[in-house]
Amino acid sequence: MEKIPGVIGCQWVGDQLQIIVGQEVGDVYETICKLEGFKKEDTIKENIDPALKEKKKFSFKYLFNTVIIGTISECVFPIFPIFVGAGIIKMLATILGPNLLNLFSAESDVLTLLNFVGDAGFYYFPVFVAWTAAKRFNTSIPIALFLSTVLVHPTLVGLVTEGTKFTVFGIPMTLVKYSNQLLPSILMVWILSYVYKYIDKICPKSVKIAVVPLCTVLIMLPITLCLLGPIGSYCGILIAMFANWLVSTVGPLAVGLIGGLWYVLVGLGMDKALVPVILNQFANYGYDNLFWLSAIVATYALIGVAIAYAIRSKKEERAMNTSNAITLILGGVSEPTIFGCIFRFKKAMAWLFIGGFIGGIIASILNVKAYTIGTGNFLFFTVCAGGDGSSLVPAIIACVIAFSVSFILGLVFGFTEKSGKQVKENKDTLSV
Repeated sequence: MEKIPGVIGCQWVGDQLQIIVGQEVGDVYETICKLEGFKKEDTIKENIDPALKEKKKFSFKYLFNTVIIGTISECVFPIFPIFVGAGIIKMLATILGPNLLNLFSAESDVLTLLNFVGDAGFYYFPVFVAWTAAKRFNTSIPIALFLSTVLVHPTLVGLVTEGTKFTVFGIPMTLVKYSNQLLPSILMVWILSYVYKYIDKICPKSVKIAVVPLCTVLIMLPITLCLLGPIGSYCGILIAMFANWLVSTVGPLAVGLIGGLWYVLVGLGMDKALVPVILNQFANYGYDNLFWLSAIVATYALIGVAIAYAIRSKKEERAMNTSNAITLILGGVSEPTIFGCIFRFKKAMAWLFIGGFIGGIIASILNVKAYTIGTGNFLFFTVCAGGDGSSLVPAIIACVIAFSVSFILGLVFGFTEKSGKQVKENKDTLSV
């Protein structure tokens, strides 16, 4: 079945054989109804019959694979076309701009248009994710969208940019920029699903239309802005503290770990909390040899994974995945690869980590330093050309190794689990 064009994968879940067909599931359903004479039904609520749920023993593996990565994939995959389109537009801006072909100046209307349209696809990430998360957690889509727009409202953005202290009903609000972030919206909608359900249950029908939205929003505001929203930033701060401790104890291992995990942090929005640390390094020392150096090496590991994934893709997916790889290589736009590959496949995350880890350790041992911010495309290594120039060649070596390790692992071992697993007896229930 996995060889059929359009089929992404197959898996046994309990007594059901699930055939995963991705965004074309509506077309497949309609065709099956026509062929078999079934009555076409409306989309049902995603409440699974408890009898069909496979009981899972709680473990770290289950928490990471099913709860965290599974939920992120379900929330991101439906809006993947946004990232593909926005990424290609930003890539065009990079190619046509002064950094490459120099066909248009940075101030030209063409580049201005391409840049702000491309940025919109990522800036409003919290809003897009809120929609899919509301479907995932079976709660009110309008309320989820409303709350998510608060996270990117110009007034809130202005308060954060200016560092203005602010309270939500007397509770101090942590100043966090939510644009481009994934985690706050998912956590917000998850809690919203319980709050909305409870208020809807206890509210009299005669006043539901006004009271339920009002009470839900007022309750969710402090929870979102003072507790859930800043979680990514707090995690980033803890990571910075842990990495600095590693530097003082094991040295190169710190760069390796951050290099292996960098784009996972980017996908979860935790890298935002590390930006002040990086800028402080540049201000005080004129270079960074930890976080930004890790990001550089990780970029080449990600490029290796992206190219290997494009080569290994099925024919019907190859064009899109090749586009994602080119967008990363030329435009430095990583989101399509992160959400289209890294967060979909455990193996992809493993190959990325191994390449970034090995490249990071080598970069640290060779005493590589990053001197400027730069752009995360195939020329990223050039930010190591500052100072006395001694970092450039070692940087190239580390980046080539990071790329090669991730690329070879992806090309040789692939990204999906092998088919032909042992099948339990009595698998008599099939489902699409």
